[in-house]
Amino acid sequence: MKYYDLTVDDSKTWTEVSNSFIPMENKYHEPDRWYSELLAQETAAYSLLRWDQRGDRIGSRTASNVRKVPRDEIYWIIIPERGAFSIRHGDEIVRAVPGSLMMTGFDEVCQLHIPTSVAYGFQVPRAEIDHRLKPSDRLRLVLDMNSGLGRVAKDMIRSVHAEKSNLSDREFNAICERISELLCMLSMGDGNPQQAHLPETVEAIRRYVRENVGVGDLRLPAVALALGWSPRKLRFILQQSGTTYRDVRQDETLRAARDMLQNPARNTMPIRQVAVRSGFTPNWFSAAFKARYGETPGEFRQRRLAELADQQMPQIGARSEFEHRR
Repeated sequence: MKYYDLTVDDSKTWTEVSNSFIPMENKYHEPDRWYSELLAQETAAYSLLRWDQRGDRIGSRTASNVRKVPRDEIYWIIIPERGAFSIRHGDEIVRAVPGSLMMTGFDEVCQLHIPTSVAYGFQVPRAEIDHRLKPSDRLRLVLDMNSGLGRVAKDMIRSVHAEKSNLSDREFNAICERISELLCMLSMGDGNPQQAHLPETVEAIRRYVRENVGVGDLRLPAVALALGWSPRKLRFILQQSGTTYRDVRQDETLRAARDMLQNPARNTMPIRQVAVRSGFTPNWFSAAFKARYGETPGEFRQRRLAELADQQMPQIGARSEFEHRR
């Protein structure tokens, strides 16, 4: 997989860059003040872009553009993080806002309005979509990405973006194919992940719990609502993966507590306070922590702080010797 990171501060160069993906006639609201950043990841099969655009642009896909470069072998999926996109096909206008997704083809005359925005663009082979969705479902499609399945797909896209330098062609293509499968499932209203997607779905639940320990409501109904599922569906997903919400919550809160205990900046925080912040009673916290990690919270803290001190001593000694020689 190849990737490149560009910063463009003139509209003429940006036109050349954007037309390398989809040739269009471009008009800029303030061409002299144009600024954009683009990171692109590409293989022969898929492309994933993320851009930060400062300025409004209207791209017109003319009949001449379509004849010269049909691009009838792909669909583009646009996922706004900031800014509202719209595309006009004749009298029909379709809009996508943050929290939603737009899928469209560019093999016909159309006009795309791209405002000041941050967004992902995901190029998918048309064959990946056409054999999964009916023709009436696949063109100018807008999906809500705030459901559980939508969140999982969006998390996967962000993860692929973050791992841009660590993925082979084969790995990048496999993940992109899975993302397209998830989006097709979402468009068909199939909210129950297939067995192949359970690890990503469970990880999304774990991540939500981990990020909200001590700051959010971690009761099962609240977590299910935040992820766009019913409590029954969340229980079913975890049951399919061989665990329960109780086990997931306990595991992630104990991990969060462990991180607090070994953080030197928090070594004065009483263990009782760590327990309460992690959602445990002090007695239950001590017993659960020892069962999970083989030592009490106090023993763990003392050992980790001693290890950190030992690791820092050689560095301090070396620095003192250097200063002495000076």
